[in-house]
Amino acid sequence: MASTFRKFRYALAPLGAGLLFGCSGDRLPETAATIALKECRVPGVESALKCATHEVFENREAKSGRKISLNLVVYPASARIKEPDPIFIFAGGPGQAATDVIASVTPQLSGLTTKRDVVFIDQRGTGKSNLLNCKLPSDDSAAMASPETRRDLTLKVVAECRDKLSTRADLTQYGSTAAMADYDEVRAGLGYDKINLWGGSYGTRTAQEYLRRYPERVRTVVLDGVASPSMALPATFARDAGAALEAAFKSCETNPKCQQAYPDFRGGFAALLGRVEKQPIKTTIRDPLTSSIRELTISRQALATQVFTLLYMPQLVAVLPEVIKQASDGNYSPLFAASGGFMDFAEEKIAFGMRLSVSCSEDVARIDAAARDEAAKVQPFQTMFIREFSTACENWPKAKVAGDFHTPVKSDKPVLILSGGIDPVTPPIFGDEVKKTFSNSVHLIAPNIGHGVSQHGCAPKMIKQFIEKASVEGIDGECLKRLPRPSYFQAMVEKPKPAPITDKSGAKP
Repeated sequence: MASTFRKFRYALAPLGAGLLFGCSGDRLPETAATIALKECRVPGVESALKCATHEVFENREAKSGRKISLNLVVYPASARIKEPDPIFIFAGGPGQAATDVIASVTPQLSGLTTKRDVVFIDQRGTGKSNLLNCKLPSDDSAAMASPETRRDLTLKVVAECRDKLSTRADLTQYGSTAAMADYDEVRAGLGYDKINLWGGSYGTRTAQEYLRRYPERVRTVVLDGVASPSMALPATFARDAGAALEAAFKSCETNPKCQQAYPDFRGGFAALLGRVEKQPIKTTIRDPLTSSIRELTISRQALATQVFTLLYMPQLVAVLPEVIKQASDGNYSPLFAASGGFMDFAEEKIAFGMRLSVSCSEDVARIDAAARDEAAKVQPFQTMFIREFSTACENWPKAKVAGDFHTPVKSDKPVLILSGGIDPVTPPIFGDEVKKTFSNSVHLIAPNIGHGVSQHGCAPKMIKQFIEKASVEGIDGECLKRLPRPSYFQAMVEKPKPAPITDKSGAKP
């Protein structure tokens, strides 16, 4: 079930960042390679891929001590004669392993893989690159409904995780800048001169950091759901998720069918929120996958967390009025079922320890009183994200962050920026921000899309055109504006059966 700690995992995790490929090819890059690739199989992918590991110093500055093994997979181009510049995938999270998305992502790069390799590297601390993860407790106990007991449990769990992981890792060595040095070392080891960058969510930040440190190695950049360098995760989450929820309310209020079926969607949610804030509700739900019965306590924060997960995808927002109505009537199963898939993904695929090593040093340490005051004004999330992250980071080892890490990246490389208009965590404001210092860029917005644009409508074709030509000229995003918001879900109502036909005596014919 939902965990208080899962918001650490999925806050900047993309909802699909993947690829479909053709047959494998054996032609090596033009430059001499030093990393030996071997044929391998990846679950969910029919074609044989190329895999390798590459050792790097954990402490890149010291260049001594413990080494860690980076896991990487290359999906080889299918053509005998291919382009020399591959596509490198920068995964989300922080904490998502790039190799985990190979089989499950959408075909936004379809058509490019004929002539270009695609490279997936598990960022240090994720996947098979010295995974930094811990099993976390569930959030369905009455104790977790209390802010005080929740804080105590968070501190306890994080301390146990820190102590466990510290036996095999220096937790101060897993930041974004060191990881990008790893990536460039792998690039050289695979024999590539220049590369194309595709980043989603947190991956847009690491892609920008790679561009900052190694500009001469970059040919093009695609940023989908931009996390700007200035962003302090999760200071703006309440504002941006609140705006996405407000958009959901207004969309229902202006949609005749939704308004008829759910005339008080906004008020019903506010009433439900107030009810569980005053007195957390103990209830049972049936797990939609196992059919087992679970007992849980619905607090204000637990309810807000479930709603937050649905805001990532308009398809899930479309069921929000119905699941809120059901919850108001005492049936919480639909709400937890709707958000369960995304939260299970976060539980399984986002490395908690690596996430804290990145976020505590690069983000949370920069959240000031003004940001807290601003978040406190936004319903229904207020300071819950800031509070949870700040508590978790209190006793987590902090790393030294490069002095220019949070400054804008300046570049004249071709950059394609994509934003979802109702994205609850990386809305278009951040795309607008980074565009200011990218002199050769275009920012395209899909007004009715949430977190992650690359897989929708005409976006894959635009990405293909952009990377092939290495130019923003002629990239037209008008088609993104025509993508509709999914229709609101309406529960089926059984029509009354017609009365049986009878003769004048009342007898059935």
